[in-house]
Amino acid sequence: MNRKHRRLATGLSWLLLALAALPGFARAAACTDTVDRNSPVRSNGFTGDLSNTRNAASAIDSGNVGTLQLALSHIASGSTEKRGAPAVTDQAVFLSAGLDVVAINRVSGCQYWSYPIPQKIDGSLRKNAVRSSSVYLLNADPQRSALILAGDYFGHYYAVDAVSGKLAWTRFIGYDADNSSITGGAQFYDGKLLVPVASKEVLNTIFQFVRVCCSSHGTLQALDPYTGVTMWTYHTAAAATYQASSRKFAPNGMSLWGTPAVDTARRNLYIGTGQNLTPPTTDNSDSVIALDLDSGAVKWVYQATAGDAWNAGCELRPPLRSDCVEPAGSDFDFGASPIIARRSGARDAVIAGAKNGVVYSLDPDTGALNWKRRLGRGGNLGGVHWGMAADASRVYVAISDVTLDKTSKFQLGGLITAPTPPPAGEAHPGVYALDLASGAVLWQVHPTHQYQGAAISSIYSAAVSVTNDVVFAGSLDGVVKALRASDGTELWSYDTVQSYTDAAGNTGNGGTIDSVGAIVAGNDVLVNSGYDTFGQAGPMQAGPGNALLVFRLPGG
Repeated sequence: MNRKHRRLATGLSWLLLALAALPGFARAAACTDTVDRNSPVRSNGFTGDLSNTRNAASAIDSGNVGTLQLALSHIASGSTEKRGAPAVTDQAVFLSAGLDVVAINRVSGCQYWSYPIPQKIDGSLRKNAVRSSSVYLLNADPQRSALILAGDYFGHYYAVDAVSGKLAWTRFIGYDADNSSITGGAQFYDGKLLVPVASKEVLNTIFQFVRVCCSSHGTLQALDPYTGVTMWTYHTAAAATYQASSRKFAPNGMSLWGTPAVDTARRNLYIGTGQNLTPPTTDNSDSVIALDLDSGAVKWVYQATAGDAWNAGCELRPPLRSDCVEPAGSDFDFGASPIIARRSGARDAVIAGAKNGVVYSLDPDTGALNWKRRLGRGGNLGGVHWGMAADASRVYVAISDVTLDKTSKFQLGGLITAPTPPPAGEAHPGVYALDLASGAVLWQVHPTHQYQGAAISSIYSAAVSVTNDVVFAGSLDGVVKALRASDGTELWSYDTVQSYTDAAGNTGNGGTIDSVGAIVAGNDVLVNSGYDTFGQAGPMQAGPGNALLVFRLPGG
């Protein structure tokens, strides 16, 4: 089936999605066994470890990666995108699917349980969903329940019993009831569940007609994971006050979109912050920040881009542009999770990539710059967007270099559009490998795909992963590739833009690969296919989809 026919099949799949709500449509087959909390964990969270390396232990290498076969799919019926890294054990996959947190059997696909979060809709007509970039399996204390942890679009966090699927606790953990949202993944260490919180006021301001922009900011919450009680909170800004010069509230913004890295040796946390929404700008926006693990106190700040104040009002035409304070910034935040790189016989480093297209290496003790390397021109979808990966000698980087009008679907007569193609000769979308010690570019690849007979640059916004000598990278056009870590040679490729039927008979389709990218879990590679937050199908992206795909080595 070629890409044109697959897009026709995609349309039919969405018709089937509408039918999914009707009585008698296929429902998940219940498992006959129960969740085994002692089953070995193969992958957990967005980044897989405390250092955020996305470097997984597995049996997959350059010699056998070409034998990966699709073993299982799970369809998020009624959803138009597939978010969140699953947690994987030998027995089970814990995943997010629209409003549901779900546990299925890793081999058969039967369902152990499903927990629904509340339905809700905001002023931008965006519906609630399990929004956090991962579900997290906490099984640290055999005397207490194993928990599945995840957050939603409206700033609520949920702890669900991993065996029974029953709610253990839930609470709002944001700063602003109208604007807080949870996108970044959690980490757990030393009794603390560390949860980043962002602000959706960056978009919501264009709908809040009776509210003066902008009063919200990001936070990092340290919680007791068994009760939800807050142990400490780091605020990226003080409470906003009215600024006569701009007729706006400030300071604001500095959302935390990524997963915090935990430095157990120094008892540090490393986070990346977003831009300010309006001036006056602060010295900790578009920054990498080291926090004290025990108190949340700031140890150091490295600011990559100063003076960056931007909100979605900057995309509107006058007079609707009133929430944008000119000159508008570039939206060059750190959305990707910072990495703690540990090199044998050498000093550790904090590696961070920003949407400006630059990768930075920082001293973990002081925040001093070791090196920086520009790989792209950047854009409001990256530069570096969702994440990088690292092993003992290299850091692997996905570069998007795409900009789009994030308000196009909300303007009168506007349609949801594909990202703007990067200008020829200026942008450098692709996958790169850098030397950890120097930042030197060791290799780079710039795949293309066909659209209506033309070769189009493939855009790499999703996070990359590495295992042994293989790097996995997924692109907006829906193709996931395996590359040799030493030189970037393509070893395996799969076009996920197809129709799928899962173990329960639910039918859906794949689409854009963004956000979590590929997750390696033992002999498996899991890929979320389908993402429409930034547009429908077009020359650069495959558009909506609702499939989790599990690829497996033979005999795995």
